[in-house]
Amino acid sequence: MILARVSPLAKRVAVPAVGSIRTLVNKATIVGRVGQDAELIQATPERSVVQFSVATSESRKDAEGNLIRTTHWHRVVSWDQKRNTYLSERVKKGDLVFVEGPIHYRTYTAKDGTEKNLTEIALKTFQALSAKEHQE
Repeated sequence: MILARVSPLAKRVAVPAVGSIRTLVNKATIVGRVGQDAELIQATPERSVVQFSVATSESRKDAEGNLIRTTHWHRVVSWDQKRNTYLSERVKKGDLVFVEGPIHYRTYTAKDGTEKNLTEIALKTFQALSAKEHQE
């Protein structure tokens, strides 16, 4: 059994069961600040995608007691056609948001011919937690 080989902490994580087979989970949950206004991209005449980034940060002290803050950037994409217009009009730089969805990995060839790897969260759940005052 796979769970017999993992740590006791991992055994306490709830794994949803489907019949006698356990379901594997790929889900990221992020609460952070939007890095730039959401961008609506028309992929085809019928399909659009919205993309934006969300920053999270963590703090720790080094050996000398200095506070070190690390910021992580998460790329978020939405393929939900009904939600994309709302997201593109309302998600602004600085907003505090909750996003949740599976992590997707893909590779593409850049204009200079090099292969690039991309990690993104495919948006399934979105909640604006607070809206920063936006001045034009």
